[in-house]
Amino acid sequence: MTKFTPLYGVHMALGAEMITTSAGYRMPAHYRPLEEEHRAVRERAGMMDISLMGRIDIKGRDAFRFLQRVAANDAEKLSDGQLMYTTLCNEEGGIVDDLTVWRFSADHYRIVTSSIMRYRTMKWLQDQVGDQEDVYLTDISSSLGMIAVQGPKSRELLQDIFDGNMGALKFFHFTSGKLSGGIPALIARVGFSGELGFECYFGAEDTVEAWNKIFEAGKKYGALPYGFDALDSLRFEKGYIFYGYEVTQENNPFECGLERWVAFDKRGGFLGREALLHVKEAGPTKKLVALEVEGDDLLPEKRPVRAEDGVAIGETVYGFKGLSVGKNLAWAWIKTAYAKDGKKVTIDGRSARIAPLRYYDPEGKRMKG
Repeated sequence: MTKFTPLYGVHMALGAEMITTSAGYRMPAHYRPLEEEHRAVRERAGMMDISLMGRIDIKGRDAFRFLQRVAANDAEKLSDGQLMYTTLCNEEGGIVDDLTVWRFSADHYRIVTSSIMRYRTMKWLQDQVGDQEDVYLTDISSSLGMIAVQGPKSRELLQDIFDGNMGALKFFHFTSGKLSGGIPALIARVGFSGELGFECYFGAEDTVEAWNKIFEAGKKYGALPYGFDALDSLRFEKGYIFYGYEVTQENNPFECGLERWVAFDKRGGFLGREALLHVKEAGPTKKLVALEVEGDDLLPEKRPVRAEDGVAIGETVYGFKGLSVGKNLAWAWIKTAYAKDGKKVTIDGRSARIAPLRYYDPEGKRMKG
């Protein structure tokens, strides 16, 4: 069944080229040429409809203990108004999902995940609730609209129309307030672009009006709406995975650069801890890496990657243009022994060299600025 976000009519009015996502939503692929949308986010500001994402509230006396058990990261470090990135893992250490956890209070948390994982993750979480645990899970996705505002001018743009202090909002924190006109809003300083950015939540009935407010305020800064094509171009060169595509439950956090969010020393342990300790000690068998590729043609998917001596050492995932870094890039799964920056490889006779997955702004200075 085809699904629509509250902003479907807005996208059509703006002349968006629409696609149907894996979760069945009709969403914009792009409104204008890809590079224009990409540059807007990198250099000024962009806005994107992400209302299709999954939002699940976790409430109850045991909400914290439940999250500590299922999340690999440490929820104990969270204060009210703060969020964290984490993976959920199974007993074998395979990734069940990657998502953010938001703390509203000691007995109220929220997780935000992708639309493709919304129902599967909800079912998995329900299966983890103990018989005697005071934990209540509620899928609130359909009640909310969600707009990403990303780019170096995003803070100024939102400050023009938001009654809170955007300058005081720290990275990976959120606040509530109102947009001009009295629209209730929840705004978090996070994003999927690698730039300074925010994710803004509204009641579903207010989302069109909120979009129009942001769109009008953005004209001053040269902001543009962007679609899934630009989202991919931004995340690829930044090294952000999309669970359910290049990463699945067959992978563990160490294989795709997510081990920094595994808190082995947190109190109480977590699902998959023992298996992940073994991976940590033995090392993963493969890693997701970037490749700098010779020439201008994109590498095709699922092509064998070979070492200089011709030995097969991995397989390509995606080829893409690094629009901000001016490189022809690709992602590939490579045997760990060969996954060293600068190592030369070949794909169908073409030369490439292994590069860091987080190719663009690897230290994250721009999004934390």
